[in-house]
Amino acid sequence: MIDFTHKTHPRSRSIKIRIQPNGEVVVVTPKFISKKKINNFVIQSEVWINKQLAKLKQKQDFYETKNELMIFGKKYQKEIIFSSIDKIGIKIHQNKVLINPIENSAEKIASEISRFLKFTIERYIIPRTHQLSGKMNLKFNRITLRQQKTRWGSCSNQKNLNFNWRLVHCSPNIIDYVIIHELAHLKHMDHSHKFWTLVKSFDQEYLKHRGWLKRNGLTLG
Repeated sequence: MIDFTHKTHPRSRSIKIRIQPNGEVVVVTPKFISKKKINNFVIQSEVWINKQLAKLKQKQDFYETKNELMIFGKKYQKEIIFSSIDKIGIKIHQNKVLINPIENSAEKIASEISRFLKFTIERYIIPRTHQLSGKMNLKFNRITLRQQKTRWGSCSNQKNLNFNWRLVHCSPNIIDYVIIHELAHLKHMDHSHKFWTLVKSFDQEYLKHRGWLKRNGLTLG
C-alpha cells in the first residue's frame, strides 16, 4: 500500500487525500475514523494517487533531469568535464552547464549543483527585491532563501521575506511576479482586491504569471 501521513481536522466531514508538492501523500479525516477505514480508502484511491504522483514527477523533471537543467527559464545541457586545468566548480558556457566536480560521486555532484543554483538565485533575487521595493515604496527587514516544501515565497508579520531558492529555474518575469507578490503583502497581509490592485500596478501580466506558477509548481504566501 502507498505510504501516507494521516492528519485530523476539526472541520473535516469526510476522508480527503492531498498530494504535497514534495510528493508526500496526506490523508485528512474527521476525528475517530478507524485505521481500517482509512487504509481501505487509500487502497481504493491508489490509481488516482499514482496518477497525481506521476504528474508531480513530470513537473519536477521540467526543471531538472539527469541531462538537463533549467536556469532562469532556459534549458541547458549538463556536461561533466573532469578537467585538471579548469577551476573546480560549475559555469555556464553557451547552452551548456559545465560541471568540473571535486570527485566523481552522483551525491557530491548533486550537492555542488544545488550550491551553484542557490548562489545564482541569491545574486539575482536580493538586488532585484531591493530595486522593486524601491519602486513600490515599501520597506522590508530581511530576505531569507531556503528550499520551502510548499511555497515559492512568503512574507511574515515582521516584514521578513522568504523565497524558495528553486525560483532559479523560473524566468525573470516569473521571479519578479513572486517578488512583487510578497512585497505587496507588506501593505496588505491578505489577498483582497486592494492587494491584487497593487500587484497589477507593478505587473500587468500577473494573472498569466500566477497561472504559470499554479501549473508548474508550488503556492505563494
